[in-house]
Amino acid sequence: MGDGGRETKGLAGIRGKHDWWYGAHDVHKATAEGPFLFGDDRFALIFDMDVTNKESGQRMQMREVGVYTVKNGKIVREEFFYPPMG
Repeated sequence: MGDGGRETKGLAGIRGKHDWWYGAHDVHKATAEGPFLFGDDRFALIFDMDVTNKESGQRMQMREVGVYTVKNGKIVREEFFYPPMG
């Protein structure tokens, strides 16, 4: 996922990662399932996406879990986890 890795912290980092993602991919379809709550400060969503990488032209279906940490009512950290490829 670009140079950012699987974890992003802070509003500027999260915005930058999302700007990179939508600049690098054409999204044909995206759905989200959840939220799944973890205590008072975390939740998760399951995303299914059909995207095309703009650089390679490769179309792919992706499934990922996004885990979000909340502080003072705002998302301050996001992490993404993917199933093993193979």
